Amino acid sequence: MRRLITGTVFLLFSTFSLKAQYINTDSLVVIPGFEMPFTLAGYDSLRFASPETEILPGQILYQSHISTGKLLSGFFLPSNGKVISRFGPRNGRMHSGTDIKMNRGDTIFAAFSGKVTRAKYHYGYGNMVAVDHGNSLETSYSHLSDFLVDVDDFVEKGQPVGLAGSTGRATTNHLHFEIREGNKPFDPELVFDFENAVVRKEVAKKYNLTELSRDQIITGYSVNESVPEKYIVRSGDSLWNISRRYRTTVNSLCLLNGLKENSVLQPGMVLKIYEENLNKF
Repeated sequence: MRRLITGTVFLLFSTFSLKAQYINTDSLVVIPGFEMPFTLAGYDSLRFASPETEILPGQILYQSHISTGKLLSGFFLPSNGKVISRFGPRNGRMHSGTDIKMNRGDTIFAAFSGKVTRAKYHYGYGNMVAVDHGNSLETSYSHLSDFLVDVDDFVEKGQPVGLAGSTGRATTNHLHFEIREGNKPFDPELVFDFENAVVRKEVAKKYNLTELSRDQIITGYSVNESVPEKYIVRSGDSLWNISRRYRTTVNSLCLLNGLKENSVLQPGMVLKIYEENLNKF
């Protein structure tokens, strides 16, 4: 009888009290009701995402933050190919992403896990998919020929989200890829080496895009100088050398600042480098 009581108590404790069973303390956790085991970091993240409620078996959870550790280390290349237009000012306006040459119908992949917030035609972007990854991090994939996801879908990194095309303002089949933090666009080439189809190794050392951009430490990347919206003229500056430095044109600088090509710049003058056009996708 004593053994029977002991066995019954143990069974009840196991069924109702146990939150997670560690099957390998270095890697995985089994949570009752879930088919797949979780990493320890993933389990901690689930607990953090819902600290005051029970994790329901089979529940699909959208985390409001990306799991602990170096935040950027989990990026996945959305596509690879030749860069045909870089991030930065272009003809007096801000080109807030990177254009990658693609063939029509090529598969485009999610760069990080997250929730789809847009999957429809969006002005000059054409057919666009936007994904919210939490932690103020968002990515978008534009000029698609077709969608492979719907709004409110939860996608895993590396999951197909669309097919390349030339919808919207596009003269050739390509992917216009944007990555934003707090709705501020950052240069995708700080994160990805598209032509060699790799995530830059320095990315894994950083917690966010602001830190990555500030440090500017990527070896061999020659166009990583931050582009300010406005520039303070220094002694010896000319419209020509400013335009060369920030990859714009003298004509664009003149139009933005009410100048002529032969205007003399005075130290301390404030010039607009580009016209900000940062509509939230």
